[in-house]
Amino acid sequence: MSPVASRRNLPARSRTPSAQQTKSEQTELKLLQTATWLFSERGFHGTSIRDIADAAEVAVSALYYYTNSKDRLLEEIMRRSLGVLTSSAEAAVDGFGEPAERLALLVGSHAVFHARNPRSAAVTDHEFTALSGKVRREILGLRDNYEALWKSVCEAGVRDGTFAERGSVARLALLQMTTGIAHWYRARGELGVPELWEQFATMSLSLMGAERDGERLTFASLELPAAELLIDRAHLPIEPRRKPSGI
Repeated sequence: MSPVASRRNLPARSRTPSAQQTKSEQTELKLLQTATWLFSERGFHGTSIRDIADAAEVAVSALYYYTNSKDRLLEEIMRRSLGVLTSSAEAAVDGFGEPAERLALLVGSHAVFHARNPRSAAVTDHEFTALSGKVRREILGLRDNYEALWKSVCEAGVRDGTFAERGSVARLALLQMTTGIAHWYRARGELGVPELWEQFATMSLSLMGAERDGERLTFASLELPAAELLIDRAHLPIEPRRKPSGI
């Protein structure tokens, strides 16, 4: 049982973190950040458990206290990434009933997540084939649940006449388009996150043929919250913000 799993089974009165627990959590987070960086650079199969231990400056024997294999690290990276991706999307559309607004918010949430967490997103998007058995099925289920949210929004828009019928290809195109942000977006580039959201939302509404009362819908024609709210929700602690110290 991992340190995290064992903590979940403690009675409520014993859950006040000790200095040792805090240090353990920090080490676990460092290992996940290091594994994320290495998997995104070298691929899962191109990274060994010793590579991770060396890059994190942790003894291999100590690393096995936190995980019994690099497969478990990959699983945890994907679970945490998909957890934040899904929760941020659900929170974004909560309280918005119109399909156009909901689609713009889904696009914004997805775009912001990939802009802010490019390495975690790359690992989650491209290393799925490294999973097997029960874990593979469970991660696929998490992905399917997330995509089901997009499907429901697109279908609702078609039903009420806001969107044109484009089929599943349009939804997949929207997801692929915004997922690609992780590969090219740079925080110090010419586009800030608010501008990135605006451009991708407008392109997405156009692709879906979004109209209301005969008027074409764009990002500017919708009432949406500030981008900072989406940025806050997209925070993912395991995303490495710098090169591991041991490399």
